[in-house]
Amino acid sequence: MIRTALLALGLLTGPAAPVMAQTLFAEDFQDGDAEGWRGDAGRGDIRISEYAGNFSLRLQRDAWVVTAVSIRAGLEIRVAADFAAEGLEGEDSCRLETSFDGRTWAEIGRVVDGQDDAVSLTPIAGNVPASDADRAMLLRLRAAGNAGNDICWADNISVTASVPLAALPDDLPAAVLLGTEPLAGPWATSVFAPGPGDPAPAAGLNGRLTLAAPHRADHFTLLRDEFDAAPRAERVDELPAFAIDLVSDGVELIPVQRGPQRGDHPDWEWIFQPGRIWDGGDGEGWLRAALPVALQERNANCVQNGLMSFLYRQDGTVSQAVLQIGAETCAYFQFDLLARLPVSFTAGDAAVGEPVRQAWHAERAARLPRGSMADLAQAYPQIDIAEIGSVLEVTPSNMTAFGFVADGRLYAGPCQTRQGPDPYCDVMPLPSYSLAKSIVGSIALMRLERLYPGARQARIADWVPQCAAELWGDVSFEQALDMATGNYTSDAYDRDEASAETWDFLTVETHAEKVERACSMHPRQAEPGTTWVYHTTDTYLLGVAMQAYLRQHSGRADADFYDALLVPIWQQLGLSPLAMQTRRTRDAEAQPFTGWGLTLQTDDLARIALFLQVGGVIDGEAWLDTDLLAAALQQNPDDRGLPAIDDSLRYRAGFWAYNAGDYLGCDHDVWIPSMSGYGGLSVALIPNGQVYFYVSDGREFAWRRAVAQSNIIQPFCEAVP
Repeated sequence: MIRTALLALGLLTGPAAPVMAQTLFAEDFQDGDAEGWRGDAGRGDIRISEYAGNFSLRLQRDAWVVTAVSIRAGLEIRVAADFAAEGLEGEDSCRLETSFDGRTWAEIGRVVDGQDDAVSLTPIAGNVPASDADRAMLLRLRAAGNAGNDICWADNISVTASVPLAALPDDLPAAVLLGTEPLAGPWATSVFAPGPGDPAPAAGLNGRLTLAAPHRADHFTLLRDEFDAAPRAERVDELPAFAIDLVSDGVELIPVQRGPQRGDHPDWEWIFQPGRIWDGGDGEGWLRAALPVALQERNANCVQNGLMSFLYRQDGTVSQAVLQIGAETCAYFQFDLLARLPVSFTAGDAAVGEPVRQAWHAERAARLPRGSMADLAQAYPQIDIAEIGSVLEVTPSNMTAFGFVADGRLYAGPCQTRQGPDPYCDVMPLPSYSLAKSIVGSIALMRLERLYPGARQARIADWVPQCAAELWGDVSFEQALDMATGNYTSDAYDRDEASAETWDFLTVETHAEKVERACSMHPRQAEPGTTWVYHTTDTYLLGVAMQAYLRQHSGRADADFYDALLVPIWQQLGLSPLAMQTRRTRDAEAQPFTGWGLTLQTDDLARIALFLQVGGVIDGEAWLDTDLLAAALQQNPDDRGLPAIDDSLRYRAGFWAYNAGDYLGCDHDVWIPSMSGYGGLSVALIPNGQVYFYVSDGREFAWRRAVAQSNIIQPFCEAVP
């Protein structure tokens, strides 16, 4: 049975308290009972089940359960749940439903046939409009099956409430920033950028902005915590100290330090991105500044996106800073945060910032021409624009950013937050998760092979002495990239990757700890190159091996494979400073994370994909091994890679591939390569040279609809080998 958790977290303690998203009901099933629920087993069964330490509610055949949640007038309600399923056929489904009278039910969402591998949790979520009166809402979990083998497992149920976007204040008063009025947000995101009529500032802003000590958030609302991190992490609602140098350039405000700022906070690292300054200080000599900021999880890739604003005067005086976080790319940990930070400012010499300004100009000049989804519809009126970033494939609340690249132009969708569209969508920091297996692991090996032919066939044990020869002596670099080492505990999809041992590998912070675990985690079960089993540990070992190989063959004992093999490519492409660094072990070795850990902007992601689409060529020069790249991009019909999960999927050289022939109505197989990242990140490298990508966090991996529209723009059925 499921326990009911009402989390107030101090949000309704007085008339001045802000109404950010509130968690009205949350359940992760870990207590093993269902107190507060009633139901009917029908012809099936209702029970708590356990898998790999996680408890969920099991509903068989046509069983259902229901509970009541009290909601307040004027608040928009969001309902969410995860379902795993097994045995669904035809019209069978697992459903999340709501009702206000117990007779008429509104469906929030369902899991259906094709989403029923009995392991993967599929998130579904939806909104219930604001009510004009306080009332009780019924929440129902239902198995809609017709046989005893139809099973639904429900998990991570939540009901949250927030102020409708239209009701959010669109003015952030100077008095709030100066501390003379209560912190009574949240605010519409528009207040963190100049409006059309706001004049340019009378003075620039050059110097160092400092938060001298860690500072607790004034308001923190936990929305999702799948691993129960918050009760164990004493400082999860604490903001790290920072000291960030700022350089102004007209109305733009450029942080000198870009990318995650390593510190000693146990949970978070800051990311500061370019923002704006304007004359919006409400008189008395005050001007206004705003920066898009983010907190990135230490040693991991989750990103919590927010906006920061403060006032400044020409003499360097600053107000307090208001920080609002209301968006993220993080499947397992989500929150709203509001804080007023006691920052200080030390003025600097504006002339010192000239190289920063020049670098910022170059970064912007290198970007792809950018348009909106409306521009895409105008450019290609024959397509259905709703199929790009389709709500039928990715739930809108789970979508961080998406884009479509055609004819050298990036058409980008908006970056929605819980308080409105992010005004700095073009520089929003995005995590890579396992996109890095393609962008780092694969591209690095392609570059290494280009520089030193034969590198792809080198053996892991020869370059990673911690790995025993009996397990790794016959495993090549390329086989590690293919996830075909022959070393695994289970070949059932995601069983090894979701294990406690892999979690331990991911959470330890030193290279010695990671390499020891990666080398010895799994026994030998098959000949290398014959069986695909997904392991982030294999990709990590590939990075370690490539670094050792590069050091010997280049004659540079301190060579770093990320800096030596990849950064020169990124520099040639003109990518942002975010792309010039990656997550590393926190020790003297500073080993790059090969399988996760990049932070990118939408334009970075688009241009890396286009670089691959044009064969890894820059200004007529091939930077990558052409054979390995052709295999990764499914351009060699005799080298599709090993089956991955099911027969419609392949995995080759760090890239996934999906056979879209039947879906597109082609008369033969059409294998489309893609990059994929944890939580809901996808980059489809369409055979006609176009690209579709999205960054989301609802564990939704679907992009066929956009690819079908691409086929309308430029048909490719007959062009695929």
